Amino acid sequence: MTGTAPTISSRLGAFIVASMVFVALSGATHYIVTAESDRLEQIERSKVQQRLSTLVSRIEAELNANVFLANGLVAYISALGDNYGSRMQAALKAVHDFGRHIKNIGAAPGNRLSYIYPLEGNEAALGLYYPDLPRQWPAVLDAIAKRETVLAGPVTLLQGGEAFISRTPVFWEDGTYWGILSLVLDKESLFTAVGLSAEVDGIRYAVRGKDALGAEGDVFHGDSALFGMDSVQVRLSVPGGEWVAAAIPEGGWQYGQDYLVLAEAVGILSALMIAIGVFSYQRIRTQTFESEKRLRAFQETTREGVIVVDQNGVIEEFNAAAENLFGYTSEEIAGTRADRLLPDLDKVRDSFQAGEGESKSLQVVPGVHRLKGQRRDGSSVPTEVAIGLAEIGNRRFYVVLVRDITLREAHENKLVELATTDGLTHVLNRRAFLEAAEDGFKLMRRYGRPLSLMMIDADHFKLINDNFGHHTGDDVLVRLAEICRESLRVTDKLARFGGEEFIALLPETGVTQAAEVAARLQDKARACDVAADKDGTVRFTVSIGIAGAAGSDETIDDVIKRADAALYDAKEQGRDRTVVASPPA
Repeated sequence: MTGTAPTISSRLGAFIVASMVFVALSGATHYIVTAESDRLEQIERSKVQQRLSTLVSRIEAELNANVFLANGLVAYISALGDNYGSRMQAALKAVHDFGRHIKNIGAAPGNRLSYIYPLEGNEAALGLYYPDLPRQWPAVLDAIAKRETVLAGPVTLLQGGEAFISRTPVFWEDGTYWGILSLVLDKESLFTAVGLSAEVDGIRYAVRGKDALGAEGDVFHGDSALFGMDSVQVRLSVPGGEWVAAAIPEGGWQYGQDYLVLAEAVGILSALMIAIGVFSYQRIRTQTFESEKRLRAFQETTREGVIVVDQNGVIEEFNAAAENLFGYTSEEIAGTRADRLLPDLDKVRDSFQAGEGESKSLQVVPGVHRLKGQRRDGSSVPTEVAIGLAEIGNRRFYVVLVRDITLREAHENKLVELATTDGLTHVLNRRAFLEAAEDGFKLMRRYGRPLSLMMIDADHFKLINDNFGHHTGDDVLVRLAEICRESLRVTDKLARFGGEEFIALLPETGVTQAAEVAARLQDKARACDVAADKDGTVRFTVSIGIAGAAGSDETIDDVIKRADAALYDAKEQGRDRTVVASPPA
């Protein structure tokens, strides 16, 4: 083999492997389709079986409910003894009203039909003697012989429709036969109540077993042909015998045959395509190997931390520089998520993915990003991150370059501090204060919240410098700044405004509250001793001017001018005091 070009032998080997893959996948496809066909058949049969069983359970429940009522009436008659006559019609009415699907109910003591409810429309039957009725007497004898309820029918009624006749024999406690109870149950009402018709929701139904003869009885509901098909059949118990119910999907059992034929064709076609793909696999594999070699060489030689992350954010490569930066070995960190090291990395990756265009072998996110890194010992480290997308074969990886910028960030923070703070007292300088105060003033105007401004000046500061030296004067200013910080809140802004003069911004504070703060500040100043360069200590007081922001103020400068005027008044009035400026007219 020369370079990456395949030789004839490698092509022959690829052809053999592709052929084996095709045969294996085709065989697997046929097996899967066959198994799926069996599974679908079982599922469809199970569904039909379940629905048929539900209908059977409903029919049995409906019939048994009436049998229970009839048995209750038997017990009632037995309890009444010979006194049943005057109460029989009311008892029949109660059973009729509480029963389900009962067209009429009759009682035949001594086998003569002496009581019927409702009587209207059934007058002609009153007085009938069962032994004289050859079509009904065998069923009555069967019930008497079995000493249990027997269901007959369905029979065609003279008034139209079909009905089942439930006959229950009645015996006294000594075993003497009393007579028979007959319930005429409406067939259509019964089957409608349970949801049974010849076809429901794509399933055909049929029932056989006339006169409770089970498989020996005639079909009395649905198409009798169902019993000659490959239908699901369920036996159901009825008083004195059984019925057989059958069900089959409309159009017969399909099992999704069209879908399975298509699936097998797609499977064979897929097997062919996969087999063809084997020919290109070796070339892609060789290219991938070379790309990975180049990437590893870069990782091992660069001084930056390199983390290779897959599309799910899982670390796959971790070079020595990254180990030194984060404190993990590559073996420990591989397989874990990159946000364990750089919690905000996903935000950068997401913005990169949203901007991806045409596929390239390497793309780079524009610019660099500052992210907080998390070391193994729990400490954080400021980092600068650049990220690119590398494509190796059919896989994509994010190559993350990480640089520790701890020293640079410290230097930048120092520069910011020098630009915004007073070098002697370490409070804000004039420029930084004015920017912060202007922002606070705008918020006050927008939301109508109170805001006060305080001008603070060390009394007789020139005398302190003249008598004790400038070093002692500086110490006084440092101590005054400390007292101010102690007296103010964290949300307040304090600055050295010039010379011995300080200024403080108090948001969410009216002038009355500001005056209270000023009083505490002056008390602390009076109690303070500052060591002098010469022997002894220096004590000092402060004068304070306070102004509250007003709606008519255009800028923070308007408030500063009123506070400065109030400070001037405090000094004119003898120093060591606070003056609150009057609001503007």
